[in-house]
Amino acid sequence: MSVDETVPLRVMVVDGNPHARADVVSLLSDSEELEVIAEAGDGSDAVGLAERLRPDIVLLDADAARTGHATPLSRSARVFVLASAEDQGTVEVAIRGGACGHLVPGSFTVRDLIRSVRDASRVSLGLSAREAEVMDLIASGRSNGEIARQLFLSEKTVKNHVNRIYAKLGVSSRATAIALWRGMMSVLPAKD
Repeated sequence: MSVDETVPLRVMVVDGNPHARADVVSLLSDSEELEVIAEAGDGSDAVGLAERLRPDIVLLDADAARTGHATPLSRSARVFVLASAEDQGTVEVAIRGGACGHLVPGSFTVRDLIRSVRDASRVSLGLSAREAEVMDLIASGRSNGEIARQLFLSEKTVKNHVNRIYAKLGVSSRATAIALWRGMMSVLPAKD
């Protein structure tokens, strides 16, 4: 698979309620930035599918999170728990187990999901707010000159930000930085 800003993020939806699962799949189906590659009714099926298909994002219902499936899924994907506000305990346990965040079913949009992926990437990758802003623009295909003009910075300042971003991410190319930023950890070699 080619890694660039036009490749949609690959999503797996895990929900024991077929109607709720269909609602999430329907919400994501109109996005050019996301592609639903798999659906599962429970966490056990999801773990096997994730190992085989390597999704970038897993949307995991509260029941599957309660049974401890966030931990194995988070080893290969960014996991977001789909749970109501009343399930805060379940969400907290899932986050301690490796989940990146929480979305309330029926009240999030595609933009909310993408923003959550970027926020999780920024926090887990240790970027400053300005570096995250620069990385968002890099991921959208902007050149250093375009970024400088948009953020009212000199091109040299943007280059400095880019160099710090590469150092923090441990990458040497724009394509790899974009892949990591967008949560596509599966394209990176495993660290020993």
